[in-house]
Amino acid sequence: MVSQAAIKKNLVLFLLAKVVIVLGSNIYSFAIGLYVLSVTGSAVNFSITLLLTILPRILLAPLAGTLSDRWNRKRIIITTNFACALWITVICVLFIFVTQDIWLLYLATCILSIINTFYSSAVMSSIYNMVGPDHLQKAMSLNQAVVSFSGILGPILGGVFFGLLPLSSFMIMNICGFFISGLASLFINYYLFAEKTAVQQTGSIGSELKEGLSFVKKQTLLRKLIFISIWVNFWFAVFPIALPYLVLTIRDMPSYQFGIIEGSFAVGMLVMSTILSLKAEIKRKSLSLFVGMLCLGVLLALLGVPQLPMFLAVSNQVIFVYLLIIVLLLAAAIMIINIPVMVLIQKSTKDEYRGRVMAILETGASAATPLGFILFGLFLEWLPMWVMMVVAGVSIIGFILYQARNKHFFRLLQQTDQPKVMSTEA
Repeated sequence: MVSQAAIKKNLVLFLLAKVVIVLGSNIYSFAIGLYVLSVTGSAVNFSITLLLTILPRILLAPLAGTLSDRWNRKRIIITTNFACALWITVICVLFIFVTQDIWLLYLATCILSIINTFYSSAVMSSIYNMVGPDHLQKAMSLNQAVVSFSGILGPILGGVFFGLLPLSSFMIMNICGFFISGLASLFINYYLFAEKTAVQQTGSIGSELKEGLSFVKKQTLLRKLIFISIWVNFWFAVFPIALPYLVLTIRDMPSYQFGIIEGSFAVGMLVMSTILSLKAEIKRKSLSLFVGMLCLGVLLALLGVPQLPMFLAVSNQVIFVYLLIIVLLLAAAIMIINIPVMVLIQKSTKDEYRGRVMAILETGASAATPLGFILFGLFLEWLPMWVMMVVAGVSIIGFILYQARNKHFFRLLQQTDQPKVMSTEA
């Protein structure tokens, strides 16, 4: 029987590694973005850095997931941590002594994103084995809490230090973060709850990826959960497009109010993920998912209310408070959906398929978001913002109501409080 001390040790070391690597990366990424903007004055150049961060994740996640099932995950995690530290060290030396051209930062961002794709895949497919089924919700919630906390603190520290320190100092901070994360990972038992009967992968990478896709296709619950994640990510992409347009253009509110409203999303995620980490695992996951998606759909629709003619005369101070509450609740709804879905996917997947299943989810969700950005950005030129918000909200609500009426999906959800794979159904 696995001791609680061993689980606690894994969890503490995992969170230590996570916080230093995510916080360091957020500070570094924020500083890189400011540097590119200050040097070039071009939003296009800044957008290139974002593209070079996202694109490798979309393209390489399937390969990374397959390799995390094929190879030793602990070795992948440790190797990628130290590889990131080494790579940024090389870039730092080149930046200080050779050239400070923007192409060097583009190259640094692209390679770093590639390495991080393999790191993230190995980590996400290892969480179940680190903490087991009974502590899975706590681990997933704390993981999200660290990401949210770093998302709040990273830009603040990056903004404070950017005017005081050279860019090379931010590189050194990130090097230290990856190095500490790598050291912490050395002492984590990534196979504490590993299945003893896991099959060693021996086929080609292509055949193993096809096998993973076949596994997902046969598992009704997994297939639907992944589709829900992609569906929600796509429609929620309207939020970061519509919010600044509403606040800065339609309502003509000051930029500091927009910053507070946008920052409240990370605060909401942090608060809700912390609450979920302190609570026992949600047993009625079907209810959590149903309520979360209903609330998300309603809140997205309500976000467009300040553009309606009858509300245009309402004071911006009132609208500021209104949007602050809506965004906080939106973040909470996202957590109420995401955490149970991630727990379900982890529990419903055999260990030898977990990397590929998480990669399929990552690829679908990562691709859905930029697709949503493009489409909603175009629609914003033709349609009133409130119409887009209503369409997004109704699409999410309609989907979950259809699933509830169908009942089959919710019957499957009721069987998920065990770590075994759900029965195969077409």
